[in-house]
Amino acid sequence: MADGRNPLEIGVRLRLRRTDQPEAGSYTTRVEDMDDQRIAVSMPTVQGMPVALPRGVPVELELVRAQPPGEGSYRATSVVLGRSMGRVPLLYLRSPQQWERHQLRQFFRVPAVLTVQIRAAGEADAPWMLGRTRDISGGGFRAVVGRPLPADQAVEVVLVLPERRITAKGVVRRVEEVEDNPGRQWTVGIAFTDIAERERDAIIRFVFKRQIELRKKGMA
Repeated sequence: MADGRNPLEIGVRLRLRRTDQPEAGSYTTRVEDMDDQRIAVSMPTVQGMPVALPRGVPVELELVRAQPPGEGSYRATSVVLGRSMGRVPLLYLRSPQQWERHQLRQFFRVPAVLTVQIRAAGEADAPWMLGRTRDISGGGFRAVVGRPLPADQAVEVVLVLPERRITAKGVVRRVEEVEDNPGRQWTVGIAFTDIAERERDAIIRFVFKRQIELRKKGMA
């Protein structure tokens, strides 16, 4: 849905992708400066090398606000205006005229089996519960666990991606018994409420890679 709110602030993490070459993937960057006409972001890099984004290239911007007010995923289109290679290399983008806001539940979700640990938040001696995810997105995940958790329970989670461990806080949104193992296993849906942007970026990168794998197998 359209939203007149401008979610940009200096220091906010952005995900940037070329709309003329969607197969090139996306890049994470950071807002360094801004005014009504343009945004200055840190130069996106791949393996330490600047990404070639010529002037005039159309791009899509995405950022996530996980906390109120205005929490959600925001997307907008822009154009590369130029770059500077000073002490801090910068890429200049045209300020978007409009942002589209989407609820966090609209993050793209992919099926994936990952190890996850979950425990009640705010209790230093709360035991960790081991589970396996069924699917995951930048906004949260579903996991199969050995005991139910109350709906709206605040939780701490440790999620094991192939290349790193993710720590975050979340809230239980849904609890259901596993049909073929009632009374012994439950599926819990957890939405992230407090997660570092670098951690969310790692999850989103995993989701993109997983999506590509599934498409190659004809499963997505």
